[in-house]
Amino acid sequence: MESMTSTKYRYLFLFFLTTVIWGFGFLVVKNLTNRETPVYFILTGRFVLGATTLCLCRKLAKSPKLCAKEARRGAICGTVLFAAFATQTWGTTMTTPAKNGMLTGTYVLFVPLFLTAMERKIRLRPIVDAAICSVGLFIFFEVYRDTTAFNMGAFFSLVSGVFFAVHFLATERLASRSDPLNSAVSQLATVAVWAILFSALFERDKIDFATIATPRSALEFLYLGAISTGFAYWSQVLAQSKLESTVISVVACLESIFAVVFSIIFGYETISVGIVVGSLIVLVATARSAAAPLPGEEKMKDENAGEKIA
Repeated sequence: MESMTSTKYRYLFLFFLTTVIWGFGFLVVKNLTNRETPVYFILTGRFVLGATTLCLCRKLAKSPKLCAKEARRGAICGTVLFAAFATQTWGTTMTTPAKNGMLTGTYVLFVPLFLTAMERKIRLRPIVDAAICSVGLFIFFEVYRDTTAFNMGAFFSLVSGVFFAVHFLATERLASRSDPLNSAVSQLATVAVWAILFSALFERDKIDFATIATPRSALEFLYLGAISTGFAYWSQVLAQSKLESTVISVVACLESIFAVVFSIIFGYETISVGIVVGSLIVLVATARSAAAPLPGEEKMKDENAGEKIA
């Protein structure tokens, strides 16, 4: 029992470290966009490196061969993931890493809201959590002081949260029956293909290799691709194999908080009462939402309870 508990704590720490990596990733993307690195070029470098890193992890883990059905499912989920990361990165160009990270993290709230809509059954808890989060964001952005604080960058960041929620549901429906690493590799490879295509179509005249090909940019791309994407997805897959989904989703909420912390440390955001109070309220809302069992999980628990009674 003690060994099993210590193993779980190790995987919990690994996933906690992953949220720190993701939180710092918002800052790295902002640095690249500040130097006018094109959005789809950033995604190209990030996901080509990420997919390559995961392929190496897959070989080390001796995953089964990727079949055609897994590839098709991964392509569908990866397309949604591309939309999520594209809107998130566009949001970064027009707002701070803190605001980008905070709004992206609202996907935890959108998942139960979308499930409620799909079931056509009113559930009070997701609505209450969304209302709490809205209040937190209102305070965080200090809209009561400046009505322009919620700009297009914030809008794109919020849209990315919607796409991440759709990706979560698509992955649950389609990719959950696939080998986890195979699913992750096929999704990241799909994002890389879309990013290369969009970059070739829309950014051919915007890419300045003299500016991009610097040691600093190389390190930032290496961080985003190999660490924040490849390693982070691998550690997430490992953590999800050992920890309950509710624990994973609650810890994932810390990604937004680390984005805020790093944004303040590196001078992109000034600490204020609004940011502190708003962050705490949003964290409470997302943690409440993440800790609640999803509709399917509730049904499964009821069935299991009935079997035990019988």
